[in-house]
Amino acid sequence: MTRRWYLAIGSACVIAGGVATALVLVFTSNSAAAPTKAEYFAKVAAICRTYGPKLDKVPPPADLGIPSELEAAAKKVQPVLHAEADAVRRLEPPPELRAKLARWSHLNDQSIAKLDETLRAARETNLRGVQIAYVQFLVTGAKAQHLGRSIGFPSPPC
Repeated sequence: MTRRWYLAIGSACVIAGGVATALVLVFTSNSAAAPTKAEYFAKVAAICRTYGPKLDKVPPPADLGIPSELEAAAKKVQPVLHAEADAVRRLEPPPELRAKLARWSHLNDQSIAKLDETLRAARETNLRGVQIAYVQFLVTGAKAQHLGRSIGFPSPPC
């Protein structure tokens, strides 16, 4: 082979490598970097400022032994909690928090599911089921709040 042949092959390889590199950069780069912890928690705080006052307007049931009070509180709180959880879930978390936030989200979802269960039991007039599901909602919600605080969620937590 001649020197020109090696030069042509070398040039073709350099061009192909450049094109491949450009394609990788164009199709795999993300124009927006993942947020920092401070940016993420600032967005969470904004969500809390939106939904917190709505939740504060709902008085807690005066007596956990009265299923109708549990049902009335659950009906008012349920849509707000679902909307708040969806808003937080839509945020892109910083990579270093993703595993912890996945655990928090799972606990939070379990808590909201117990509230949903409270309303189902109330529609079925399952008095014991209403009380058990509501207490489980409170307990699981407290666990989610505790984990949220340890991650860095604003206090009072969402």
